[in-house]
Amino acid sequence: MIKNFTIRQLAISLLVAGAAIALVLQSGCGTTASLKLDFTVPKPVITPLEIRMASYYAPEIKEHVFEEEIDNHGKFKIDMTGAHQTLFSTVFGSLFERYVEVDNFQDLPPDVHGLIAPSVAQVQLTLPRQTRSDYYEVWIEYKLQLYDKTGRLVHTWSLPAYGKAHKNNFPTITGTSALALHAATEYALRDAAASMSFYFAREPQVQAWLDSILGAST
Repeated sequence: MIKNFTIRQLAISLLVAGAAIALVLQSGCGTTASLKLDFTVPKPVITPLEIRMASYYAPEIKEHVFEEEIDNHGKFKIDMTGAHQTLFSTVFGSLFERYVEVDNFQDLPPDVHGLIAPSVAQVQLTLPRQTRSDYYEVWIEYKLQLYDKTGRLVHTWSLPAYGKAHKNNFPTITGTSALALHAATEYALRDAAASMSFYFAREPQVQAWLDSILGAST
């Protein structure tokens, strides 16, 4: 399970206030929370790598909707349509000297060095009433695949992300706060953005691939 991973919690000082949220709360057997994630991420202030990259987003990540039924707590739905693509396109736009998105692998521009294809491996959430804690928590595990310009798979690795929201900041009479779940999910995506920005070039196989490109271009 993702929550058993050791996940680096970054110091994220960004506020969630002001996000536009479409949500529905219903009472019944447990509480059902359904929300549409409205997500933006600040452009990372980093020195771009001197490479040209493309990315491919499969329909499953572009239109990702997470649904789970938790015993005695109800059904939960988080519509993340567009959020993951926003996350990675913003990071890649700052991380690389040039960045483009393609609709399929055959559309790869001839002058790029490679392609990255992100996907969502799994999502997990917990509620304060489940864990007897003060937090709504969301874990997301991404899978990243790096290909060179010939289509050869260079490396596959996982990118874990974590977000939480304190229940006292989101009072509710229904027992479950969709606003808190939105906040925890947004913090998880921002955690992923920070991790990708910082660790991409430090992944050993990626670093070796980058060295082969940058060394050949000097």
